Order: sequence, then C-alpha cells, then structure tokens
Amino acid sequence: MTSRPTGLFPVTDTARHAKGRQKMHGLALYISHVWEAAAGTSTSLCRVHGMDVDTERIALEIAPALAAIRTLDLEVICNSQNPTDQDRYRSLLASDPQGQVVRGLVLLRNADIHLPATVDVHANRIIGGVNHVRVFPSWQPYDQLPDAIRTSTGTRPGAHEAYRTAVGGHLVMDTLLDAFAFFRRCDPSLARYVPGTEDLEYFPLKPFISHDYDRRHPNQPSRPQVEAEVRRRAQQTPPYGKGRIILHSFSSNRATIYCGTTVRSFFSTDFTEPSDQVTRDIQAGYPYVAVTANGNRHVVSVDGDNQLFAGDSPLAQLPLHSPRDHPHTEVCQERWQVAATDAFEYRNQRHLHDC
Repeated sequence: MTSRPTGLFPVTDTARHAKGRQKMHGLALYISHVWEAAAGTSTSLCRVHGMDVDTERIALEIAPALAAIRTLDLEVICNSQNPTDQDRYRSLLASDPQGQVVRGLVLLRNADIHLPATVDVHANRIIGGVNHVRVFPSWQPYDQLPDAIRTSTGTRPGAHEAYRTAVGGHLVMDTLLDAFAFFRRCDPSLARYVPGTEDLEYFPLKPFISHDYDRRHPNQPSRPQVEAEVRRRAQQTPPYGKGRIILHSFSSNRATIYCGTTVRSFFSTDFTEPSDQVTRDIQAGYPYVAVTANGNRHVVSVDGDNQLFAGDSPLAQLPLHSPRDHPHTEVCQERWQVAATDAFEYRNQRHLHDC
C-alpha cells in the first residue's frame, strides 16, 4: 500500500477512522451527484422571466453532502483529538480559508436539519441550449438567506460570519471541493483512492459542456483563485490592437471608468477600463486618445504623479460624452459590470486577437 503523509490532524481512534473513511467516501460520491445534477437540470422558457431553471434536484443532492461535512468536522476530526489539539483544530477552522468554508457550511447543515427553512441555491449562470443546459449553482448571499436561518441562535455566531465571508455568493462546487480538500489535509488516509495509486476515486469529475474554467478536482484552485490570476495576467499586458479611443466616462465604486473603442486591424471593439489600468497601459507604451463632446481628439498621457492628461488638461476635466448619450442606454455601465465581475470576459475584452 502506498504510504501517505500523516496530515494535520490524524484520526487514530479505529472506530472514528472507519466512520471518517465512510463519510469521506460518501462526500466524494455526493459531490459527483451535485455536479451531475447541475449538468442535467429541468428548464423552461418563460416569456416574463426568461429561462426558468429547476434547481430542486441540486438542493436535494447537496443535503447529504452537508451532513457528511458536519460529521467529518465534529465527530471524526475534532472529537478524535485531545483537548489541546481540539483547540488547535478550532483555530485552523477560524483562520484557514478552506476551514472557514467548512465552518460556514455548518449554518446550512443545521438549517436543513433543524429549521423550517428551505436551503435554496442560485443559478445565475447558464450555458448550453434549450434541450441541454448546464447551470452553475451558487449559495445565497447571507443577507438573502431566510430570516429563520439568519436569526437562528442554534448555530454559533462564528459559523454565521464564516458563511457570510467564505460561502455566501460562492459556487456550490467550489465550497464542497474545498471542504473535501480540507479534510484530506487533516487526514489523507480518510480519502478513498483508486487501489495502488494516489488517484482519488470520483475525481476528476466528468467533463460536461465546456466553458472558460471548470474545477473538477479538490486539488485544483477555486474559480475565484483562477479569476484573480486571469485578471492579474490580463492587466500585466497592454491590450491588443493599435490603440484605444476614449469616448465616455462614469463613476463606479468611487473609481472612474473610461469606455470607448479599441482599434484593431479590420474592425473596432468596445472596451471599459478603470483609470488606474489606463495609466498602466499608457506607461507600458499603449496609446489612448480621448474624444470630446465636440469631436476634438486629444492624446492621453501620464504625468510624474501618475495623473492622466488629455493634451494639456487633466483627463478627468475633459468634456467627454456621458454614457447616457450612448445610443444604447447604460450599455457602458452594464459592460463594465460584466468585466468587473468576470475575469474571463475582462481578458477577452483586452486580449481578443486581431483578425
């Protein structure tokens, strides 16, 4: 048998270890069921609300996963440790990002077992066609949870806060895989492996309709981690194309956002960009031109204090067209909201190859 590292909190009690092996096997199985349910949901087209996605099966598959996570957390890992190591384990739950996920999911498990409230999931993102769609379920933000859950005193305040920061708004699959990865770090021997290998059973999860990034294994980074790296790399390299023309500006979260068109070989594409990134692009040698409301063009530059100038005037004082003058109302703000929340869309906006 292949030897494995001991882990952060090995379970030495024989009975608890056997229970942990069973629950880790179950958790991996339940994760695969959630994954498959999200790839085969029932949908219908509503004239008023658009695509109506039935996420009940996803929620049903989630319930046993939550129960397994709580059992592994409390009965297997924590209760198998001596008092000193129990304190150390609780400290890890409070400080470790994956531990915070485990702690936050306790709120949902307790609600599912003890409260008259339904544990629902969002399905804001959908890919595929009418006959076969795939949804990306995410947990409700804390403030949108049912009152019965938010006001429950049966779950410790720390679990409420952990849900708010590490679970609410996050993809369901990311949190379940994080929980599995956390317990495997605590005791790798609890996981179920393909005999004679270091390959985990059930992982990687089956590939379905492809898109920008799928986390299909507990060892893989979460989507937020990947998005952060995608955005960082996109910002490091100036945009493709011959230059950008700034036509409008607006404020978003106290930042100035510029929008306009990127000039490419045979066509132009729209862009939205915060002022600090425009500054970095220009410092890297990429040209920007600003067009005023009366049609005058001004080369945009950066002074020694990293302030943007259009000709001899600060860019912020240049009378650009308002986005409200755009032929499609609020299209610039909407485009920026997409780019600000989806790193892959932001990368496409900056680095779409010339044709």
